[in-house]
Amino acid sequence: MTPATLIAVLYVPMTGVLICLSPAISRPTLQFGVRIPGDRAAMPVVRDERRTFYRRTAAVASCCTIAALLVARRGSTWAVQVILVAELLADLGCFGLARNKIAAAKQAGGWFAGRRQVVTADTSWRTSPARFPVRWLTPAVAVIAATVLIEVLRHPSLPPGHPAARSSFTRYGPVIGQLYVTVLWTGLLLIIYRSRPDVDAADPALSARQYRRFLVVMARTMLTLVALIDLSVLLSALRRWQIGHFPGAVAVLPVAAGLVILSVVTVRAGQGGSRLSGGRRPGPAAVADRDDDRDDDRFWKAGLFYVNRDDPAIMVGRRFGVGWTFNFGNRLAWLVLGVIAGGLAGLLILHAVLGPL
Repeated sequence: MTPATLIAVLYVPMTGVLICLSPAISRPTLQFGVRIPGDRAAMPVVRDERRTFYRRTAAVASCCTIAALLVARRGSTWAVQVILVAELLADLGCFGLARNKIAAAKQAGGWFAGRRQVVTADTSWRTSPARFPVRWLTPAVAVIAATVLIEVLRHPSLPPGHPAARSSFTRYGPVIGQLYVTVLWTGLLLIIYRSRPDVDAADPALSARQYRRFLVVMARTMLTLVALIDLSVLLSALRRWQIGHFPGAVAVLPVAAGLVILSVVTVRAGQGGSRLSGGRRPGPAAVADRDDDRDDDRFWKAGLFYVNRDDPAIMVGRRFGVGWTFNFGNRLAWLVLGVIAGGLAGLLILHAVLGPL
């Protein structure tokens, strides 16, 4: 089983577990992408849809994991990737069913009728922004530097005109891949650090503190994952260069460890840091007399895609699960997506023309 196949197999159960747990780590006022008042979080329709979603997604994850393990034994990476796509589509269907029922109950019951809806902002975000953890980039930079050094020592520069000189660009394929991953995630994190925090109207001060801590924790975790991905690329290159004689599974261990760490941190932090210390979710009685966040469902297409042309934010907090998503109503967001897609397309072209990077 190749390292690529092992990574593909690992994605299947981890994706299933994270999607299955998403309702539990989402804010009580955001249920399956639907904004609801805090005291409606314990409604029977909400509880029933959460339980049904757990059962359905758990069954999907189990079936897809078994199927991935069976096809992986034949070394078929593409088949595992097809199973992953099928798992995502099935989970998306489960999400859509739950969302539609809660949205219908919300509309039929007029859950926001007569309520005071407010938009809360952290005014200190511009004057005292969170500091980007630059030092946590050091491991990734060190791994890239080590990869360059090993390649230089392994294969000195060829003289001009040498028949093998045309392959000199391919020599640094692993470094190109490492740079793409590192620059991509660092750039996205810098955009996220410029984005506004998602403040809960029920307790603005607490949610603002939680988001600041959440941002730092997630940035450090993601930069750690980037360093571990770079390390896996280096180990794979060492095997290909016949410098290290070890099983292919060893090259996958760093990225596997990084994904596990990210998953654990994501579950423990919760949406926007709502599960961090001091982040106990208020019960229905505690939020009954408090202000409600603005009902902004109209900007969230299918509960997953944010489209608001009047919002200057490039990225905003996700509505379901943990993380961030693009504002597809912002032209700069499409520019960033174009740059990401262009870089990935360039890597694929290099892989097709020059061979494995």
